[in-house]
Amino acid sequence: MKLTASPFDPHTGDLLPVYRDAYLRGDLSKASAQAVEAYLHRDAGQTHETLARWQHLRAADDAAAAPSWVHRQLAHIRAEPVRFRRRAGSLVASAVLVGTMVFAGTHLPSEHTPFTDNLPTEEAAGLLGPASGAEASVADASLARRMVTVRGRILNVQGAPLVGATVLQPGTSRGVSTNAQGEYALVVPAGTVLRYGYGGYQDADLHAQADGAAADVTLRPRAAAKRHWWSF
Repeated sequence: MKLTASPFDPHTGDLLPVYRDAYLRGDLSKASAQAVEAYLHRDAGQTHETLARWQHLRAADDAAAAPSWVHRQLAHIRAEPVRFRRRAGSLVASAVLVGTMVFAGTHLPSEHTPFTDNLPTEEAAGLLGPASGAEASVADASLARRMVTVRGRILNVQGAPLVGATVLQPGTSRGVSTNAQGEYALVVPAGTVLRYGYGGYQDADLHAQADGAAADVTLRPRAAAKRHWWSF
């Protein structure tokens, strides 16, 4: 029997955790589920916690198929690498193509595919055919900087994963988003400066390690803007 009671705290208007879990399990009535989705759409700050909770319930076989809101969030996360690949496809320099072709070889993860099965590998660069003339010289100059696969997790100050956080190489079209566990993998030249970001959090710039060592990053929330009160 579907739950029809209001899923919100009558005093604060916040979504009650027990009804959030009921929504993720598919136990709410259609009207209540739509009200929860509208609330989650308005309050982006609930995205990480709700997705993490759905992942926990799913791992415990206590969640049905992804509700419509969860499905949209997962689709958005998976679409991020596609956007980067399309943007990179407009570049014609062979040096850029070497990096972007490695990135394009990455399979998009699904809800049931292990994250490690989708990581790009350094061996993928060897799949490119030989270039000639000016293209070969540009490619050789690019390969002079060894490509490494940077892997790691992006977390908040409590150690929880930030779902959908981004890792970018400034000035290029290389970038990825984290999965539901906060994990990412990106192929870049060794020593490259990477920028880590998440909505409502301070960006962080770090150098990619030459040995491709795991790079876990903790992002901190942005400080709230101070309000000035004027007396007249």
